[in-house]
Amino acid sequence: MTRMLRRGGTTNEERGEGMPQNRADHAAGQEGFALVLAILALMLLTMLGLALATTTSTELQIATNYRWSQQALYNAEAGVEAGKAILRNVSWATVLPVARTATPGAPWDGKTAAPSPGGGATPTYSRADQWGNPSRNFENSNCDQKGFGMGYGVVLDDGSANAPYQYVGAAQTFGQNLNGSFTLWVRRPLNFRSDTKLDDYSLDSDNLILVSEGVAPFTEGNISSSFGAANRAVQVIEVTLFRTTTSTASTCGFRSGQVGGSPMGAGFGGCGALGDRTAITNALAGAPTGTGAEINANR
Repeated sequence: MTRMLRRGGTTNEERGEGMPQNRADHAAGQEGFALVLAILALMLLTMLGLALATTTSTELQIATNYRWSQQALYNAEAGVEAGKAILRNVSWATVLPVARTATPGAPWDGKTAAPSPGGGATPTYSRADQWGNPSRNFENSNCDQKGFGMGYGVVLDDGSANAPYQYVGAAQTFGQNLNGSFTLWVRRPLNFRSDTKLDDYSLDSDNLILVSEGVAPFTEGNISSSFGAANRAVQVIEVTLFRTTTSTASTCGFRSGQVGGSPMGAGFGGCGALGDRTAITNALAGAPTGTGAEINANR
């Protein structure tokens, strides 16, 4: 039996000359990878775009809210100044409710709520404003125990054609425009009694508390605007006013105004005469010299 020997190594199949077909099969399994990668990149960019859009929208809303909040504050401040101007020309006794010192439930302990808005106080007026909105007398009374249901007080109403001063744009009273409106309330200060109970201050009507609510954005009298309801900002300012007329005389003439003799109530006369200069020089560790004529001549 003859054994045949093969020289030259293995056959083509044994040498793997069929591998190009295997590589083609392997490459065919990677088809579509670029498409998947592109879709993932697109999804990432879309998410980034949505995040930026959301952030921008939020920042715009924050800026809008701040804008209207500041405008509401300015409107409330305008209301305070308007209220002071109105109150200079009316009797406070006619706009304040009668002091609750003899009404049922007064004095009260400052802990229990009043049985009804106002706690027995009767407003001088309780009429709708010129747009037909009902009076806001005793607003916030349900949350007011210390004031025994008085809330903000009664809407300022001096009986004029412009009153009540509720949802007012300044154009209604002073010829100026507001991007919004204000509402004014007045009430008596509380009297803290020696028996630890409370009642209304009743010695006179020269003391009151003025509350001003500024609202923005807001069209005068239009409380049903969808834009206003969605974006409305409210700011409330409360001030205590004293009505005292004084006058001081000096070489500059007479000046009259509120407490202190200043027209703006600053607590000092704007052109008062100088007092004893000895106290001034002593305070400055000096000694008075001269006759004083040179001081009076130069002032």
